[in-house]
Amino acid sequence: MNSVGGELMGWKRFFALALVVLFLGMTVSGASATASFVNATVNSTVTVPQEFSPEKGPRDEVQPQAVPGIVLVIGAILVDNALSLAIEHYVSPEAAMAYDALSTILAPDPTDIVRGGKWGIKILAKDGDEISRFSMGIVKDYLGHKIMVREFTKVSKENARWVVNELGKQYLEEIGEKYVKRRGMDFDEVVDSLKRIRKWLTNKNAFKEVIRRDWDVEKLEEVLNDASSVKHGGSKLIGAINRDLKKKKTLGPLYEAEVVSYLKKNGWTIKEVEKEIRDASGRTLTEVDIITKKGSDIVLIECKRNAHKISEEQLAKYAEYAINNGIRKIEVYFSEGADSPASYYYYKYRLPKEIKSKFGVDVEVFYLASEFD
Repeated sequence: MNSVGGELMGWKRFFALALVVLFLGMTVSGASATASFVNATVNSTVTVPQEFSPEKGPRDEVQPQAVPGIVLVIGAILVDNALSLAIEHYVSPEAAMAYDALSTILAPDPTDIVRGGKWGIKILAKDGDEISRFSMGIVKDYLGHKIMVREFTKVSKENARWVVNELGKQYLEEIGEKYVKRRGMDFDEVVDSLKRIRKWLTNKNAFKEVIRRDWDVEKLEEVLNDASSVKHGGSKLIGAINRDLKKKKTLGPLYEAEVVSYLKKNGWTIKEVEKEIRDASGRTLTEVDIITKKGSDIVLIECKRNAHKISEEQLAKYAEYAINNGIRKIEVYFSEGADSPASYYYYKYRLPKEIKSKFGVDVEVFYLASEFD
């Protein structure tokens, strides 16, 4: 840029900032006057739909003295919008955002256009007609111009477009509310996790359930990655998770994937998941959820979200398979159901003791909470 252009741009910026200072000074000095106007307006008679105010009749009229005040308010809003747009154009979008937040706090808002603001997205910058940057946070709307009162996160154009295409426009707001506003997460980091989850949850309805249920996407990504990495049966387990999420079932396979992830973190090697046990004729007797190994120990793992689903019959089939394959231990994991002392004692001690006495196989039962209900 040549010196003349630089000087011109400098004067434009100076002019915009001078207008800001002037406006804020007018705002502070005029606060009491505006308050007087508000009191006068409130005390005066205004036209109100009859259904909202039974005391007022359809012939009630606005008192003339309110008109100049209304003109002043509308004029102030127009000046406020003009200043914000000027700062955004000649200084920077960030400076305009700071001004918007400050003017919203200082300037009286007798019209109360949006009480407290609402969650939304503001366009920060454009490259021609193409939007290049967004910001997500608390927004107020003045005559169609969105003012960012409080920014929570930047939003990249690519990730915003991906959410709209994969899930629908309403999911921009849902992700913002559940993950950005409530958890304080960065929008783009959430969407990057969702993109990786999408390669495992190939069914769109199953994928949408993740956001509907407000699950921790980073934790889910980790669990699905651990489950899919199991060489024998991993893809089968992922398929079962897709089916259950699509049909909104109790999500037993997802709990199984959680147990897989938990065992891997604790040094166990996952040999196989979803192992079908067949008899001599090829008929399926049962399915072992997880076969795992640590050191020289091989253990069969049964996963049940609800302890009441743990059955002696199924454990007997596990025990028979274990004996035939030189395995001496079975572990059972559950996340709910053993609520009373009596039921907890039965599943934790009595049932394992019965299986041990009948088959000579050790059984241990463990509680492991699920993060995906």
